[in-house]
Amino acid sequence: MAKNRDKKNVGKVVDAAEAVEKTEEEAKNANGRTTVELSTGVILNIRPVPRHFIYEVTRRFVRPKPPVVFVESKGREEENAGDPDYADALENYIGDVANAATDTALILGTAVKELPKDVPDQDSEDFLQIMDVLGITDLENPKARYLYWIKSIAAPTTEDVNNLLGEIGRLTGVSESDTEDAVRRFRSLAPRRED
Repeated sequence: MAKNRDKKNVGKVVDAAEAVEKTEEEAKNANGRTTVELSTGVILNIRPVPRHFIYEVTRRFVRPKPPVVFVESKGREEENAGDPDYADALENYIGDVANAATDTALILGTAVKELPKDVPDQDSEDFLQIMDVLGITDLENPKARYLYWIKSIAAPTTEDVNNLLGEIGRLTGVSESDTEDAVRRFRSLAPRRED
């Protein structure tokens, strides 16, 4: 079930990225371009991501509402924020939004500058076979394929992702404390998402 939700979430990110494609060119040409070398030797150009891109993606997720229960002692209905199903749905929502924001930053805030010879690119047969073995089949869209490639091949470690998010955040004008908060959330959610 989590795999289907992840697939739908990647679709939301890709759809939003395509919806703002014209403005993406402005981000590509923005001043302050820098590079990050990853643990794999891949070097990515980093560019700012306009905040409305992230808003466009994250607003597509609907925050769950707590169930309503009748409280006899008060003679009225009240929201039950302590409901375990609601708590799970809220945790999933927060994780999905955080992951979507991260995915948006990775798609729109990075581009390959240098690729070592021993690292397969996003169109290589090696990469596509790995995705096939893992059951990831929604690779027709080049942006989705690029995102999966970054997360599985180019930037496989948490440190790689943190470095990318930090540089993208710096160029975008996100404060260091906001970036650290996002990284903390990413770290706390990453193990749960692998269940």
